[in-house]
Formats: sequence, C-alpha cells, structure tokens
Amino acid sequence: MTNNARHAKARAAAAAVRTGVSDKLGSLWWSFLLRGALAIALGLFALFWPGQSASILVLAVGLYCIADGLTGLAAALRYPGLREQLVQALIVVGLGAVLLLWPGATLRLLLVLLGAAALLAGAGQVLTALRLPADDPERGMILIIGSAAALVGLAVAIWPGGGVAVISWVIGIAAILLGALLIFVGSRFKRLGGRLDTPVGH
Repeated sequence: MTNNARHAKARAAAAAVRTGVSDKLGSLWWSFLLRGALAIALGLFALFWPGQSASILVLAVGLYCIADGLTGLAAALRYPGLREQLVQALIVVGLGAVLLLWPGATLRLLLVLLGAAALLAGAGQVLTALRLPADDPERGMILIIGSAAALVGLAVAIWPGGGVAVISWVIGIAAILLGALLIFVGSRFKRLGGRLDTPVGH
C-alpha cells in the first residue's frame, strides 16, 4: 500500500469517527433545550417569589436538579458513548435527592449544591465540545459557553450567603443565565443535526 493510499484510508477513518461523534451530539439538542427551559423556570420562580420560605426554595432547587439530571440521564442512556453526560446526570440527580431528603438544609448548602450543579453542567458542555472535530464551527462557541456556565456555578457556590430574598435573586439570575446558555447550545446542536441530515450537494 502506497503512502497516499494509507493517508487516504486514515483520513476516511477519521472522517467516519468525526461524523459519528457529530451525529450523536447533533441528536442531543432536545436535551439541552429542555434542561435550559427547566433552569429558566426555576429562575423565574426564584425571582418572582423572592419572599418564599427557605424550605420552599430548597424544595424548588431539589426538584430542578432531579428533573435536570433525569433529562441528562435519558440522553446519556440513548448514546452510551457520551459517558461524561451519564456521570454528570447521576451526580446532579444525587444533589437533588440530598435537597429533597434533607428539608432542614441550610441556605449556604443550597447555594453550594446549586453552584455545583451549574459547574457540572458547564464542565459537561466543555467535554462535549472537545468531542467535536477541531475545525467544527460550533466547537469554539460551545467551549466558551461551557466555561461561562462553569464560572456562574463557581460564583454561586462561593457566594457568601444572606437572607432568603437575596439568595432567591442570586439563584434566579444564575438559573436564567444557565438556562439561556443551555438553550443556545441546544439550538447550535439542532443546527448541527440539520447539517448532518442534509444530503451531500444540497
């Protein structure tokens, strides 16, 4: 086999792997859109009902983590090759279970757990973007968005605390930002799936 033939074979194999990865990611758009909608719903609840008791706020965040984790788990089980999504989803479900089963959780713990969930979401997006081909136009944008989500989570986790109203506003703003980022990533992946479904030459 000549060098040119070997190079052509290697390029064909690499292209097949890249297409397979992109096809999986392009089919996950619904997961990101749904998780983004859940985060925005949590954010609106926290913003428009800032006077609720600490127990109601803990319950709302716990339910959000459960719903978000189960959505990610469903997507990860559909595509077992995306292991980082599976691990992230299991951890987020665990965080939600802690909040639901521990009604006496402090507001400080609430911030730490919610921040950890957002941090995991951002890290998951970074890992997902790294699976895209290096020349994919979506890769750089999703890396930036994942990093931004991780920074939002870190900021929430280390927030010094305060009263219920202040923490409600922090959670509301952070959740809406995270939701917007997830929806943006989902729309990008939806377009990626559309490009992969378009026949060559169209």
